[in-house]
Amino acid sequence: MADIKHTHAVAVPTGPTEGDGVSYRGIVWFVAILVITTVACQVLVWWFHLWMDKRTQEIGGPLAPYTTSGPPPAPNLIPLNTLEMPLAEVTYLQRFRDNEDAKLNGYGWVDQNGGVVRIPIDRAKTLLLERGLPVRSAK
Repeated sequence: MADIKHTHAVAVPTGPTEGDGVSYRGIVWFVAILVITTVACQVLVWWFHLWMDKRTQEIGGPLAPYTTSGPPPAPNLIPLNTLEMPLAEVTYLQRFRDNEDAKLNGYGWVDQNGGVVRIPIDRAKTLLLERGLPVRSAK
């Protein structure tokens, strides 16, 4: 039987060797610059807020509208008297949709002096199919 166990001498490098290719010094510098920049930006924003508060107090101007307590500035999409009720937004939206459905599916005046009326949308579609669209004559 042949001898299959071969022993070879392992060469130990004595000179300069190839590294792993990562510049750890560059990573450390990047992280350091990133931290310094982040802290500098935070200090700059903090200083700017202090400066704006001081400036506002010096000129006696009003604060921003959302910093004061009270009703929000116009336009108010939901009437202010309904904001105090529980589920006001949901009930207000339901009333709004009911009103819109009544306008779409009911008759009413748009301009009584001008003779403009509102008819249900299904009836308007039927009349449009019966009468057709108005056509301009070519001159």
